[in-house]
Amino acid sequence: MRKKIFIAILAMILLGPGLQAQGLTADEILAKVEGKGLMGGESGEVVATVRFTITEGDVTNVYAFRVYSARGIEGKPDRSLIVYLEPELVAGTMFLTWAPSEGEVRMWLYLPALGLVKELVSAEARQQEFIAGSGVTREDIAEGFKYRDDYAPELVGEEEVSGTTTYVIALAPKKGHETEWTKIVLWVDKQHFVVLRTEFYDAEGALGKVIEAADFYADDLGYIPHKLTIRNLNSDNVAVLEILVREVADIPDDYFDPEKLPTLEIPLTD
Repeated sequence: MRKKIFIAILAMILLGPGLQAQGLTADEILAKVEGKGLMGGESGEVVATVRFTITEGDVTNVYAFRVYSARGIEGKPDRSLIVYLEPELVAGTMFLTWAPSEGEVRMWLYLPALGLVKELVSAEARQQEFIAGSGVTREDIAEGFKYRDDYAPELVGEEEVSGTTTYVIALAPKKGHETEWTKIVLWVDKQHFVVLRTEFYDAEGALGKVIEAADFYADDLGYIPHKLTIRNLNSDNVAVLEILVREVADIPDDYFDPEKLPTLEIPLTD
């Protein structure tokens, strides 16, 4: 009996509190993170207004979008429609995604000037930046920064970040999976399961991109960061994504039908 107690105490000393079983595995923690989606909220229909500010050197461009999201609806994939509001040159452009629980995400782009709806099927089109210089791909937006398909997570410890206790999760590519990054590290708030910081490492093991979250607060839909800063360390590009407002809404199914996009009458101003 004394030997078992001694072994348990020794394990606590050697492993530390961050590496002991806390009732959640690394995969379960990551599932909770990904379950919130990019706009937050576990399920249901949400409308959000979002601002994207891209700085490349001395040039800053500001984009505004309205996001219509329907997640966790029985019998349907998670769906999202992003409508460009600003700048005027691209206003009315639409990006529609369907993300089923299994299988590949589908994406469509509607260009109002051409009256054309195009499904994005090639790897090049899907992996293109959502906005030039943002460091965020169309697949990132469509999948909501989901990693579990291609990466295996490991709980490597706990750390204090700006007064918040976090799980530290390291992701390594699964065997046979081609990935852009050789390692990704997440710092996950233990209480709310939101990510405070994400680091991306390239094939040489160098840190290539960092995403930092800020403006954490609870609105009508729950607790999320309302600001993400994305830094590309291989250039001087900085992108800032801000969720200005989000609310529960009743969204018509037509908003998620690619064939209906040219006929939708969506207001481009509040």
